[in-house]
Amino acid sequence: MNVLSSVSFLAFVASGLAVAAGQRWVAGPTRRSLTNVFIGIVLLVTFAAGLSQRDMWPFSSWTMMVGVTPPASRSLPTLRIVGVDANGTEHEIDYRAWNPLSLEELYAWLNRRFFKMDPASQDNVASYLLQLSDRARERALSPGGLNFPNRWLGPLTAPTHVLHPSIWAHADGVPRNRFVGLRIYQESWDLEASRSAPAKSARLLAYQFVHP
Repeated sequence: MNVLSSVSFLAFVASGLAVAAGQRWVAGPTRRSLTNVFIGIVLLVTFAAGLSQRDMWPFSSWTMMVGVTPPASRSLPTLRIVGVDANGTEHEIDYRAWNPLSLEELYAWLNRRFFKMDPASQDNVASYLLQLSDRARERALSPGGLNFPNRWLGPLTAPTHVLHPSIWAHADGVPRNRFVGLRIYQESWDLEASRSAPAKSARLLAYQFVHP
């Protein structure tokens, strides 16, 4: 697969350079043919990566979503970060608070790295996340509101592969009290039970941080 990936990449680069050169030095049907060859190579390698479920960099099979839940494990686990104010009240946090990270990137990093850290390192990370979330809360209350990932396009910004609601889009939905802590929950849904009770989930407190 490494050899095939290298050949595919070289063909991709060579055909792209040929198209670029053709724009300047070649005219008529030949230029169009070069462009068609380039498009054909891109489509061919993309389909090869997808159908074989093998990454052929820079063409990816996008294996993040591939796989079937084993019969013995019917639960779907995920993380949830909530802000905590001085009254101990928990608040959902708008996904835009974590910019430039997407929510999926943050949760993936937490799953792979955070829970393996020593307590002092965890607290340092949590302190930073607490600052990010509270600054975002303050911006959401300001006249300008909370920025989208691309501030120039605003709500027209292309979303990530998972759509998240902008829960702090209006000031009346933004917590008024400052966040003094964070809690990270591990949540899971029973995939079979969710058919009859979609809202039913199990929640376990995995980590808690309170600003000293």
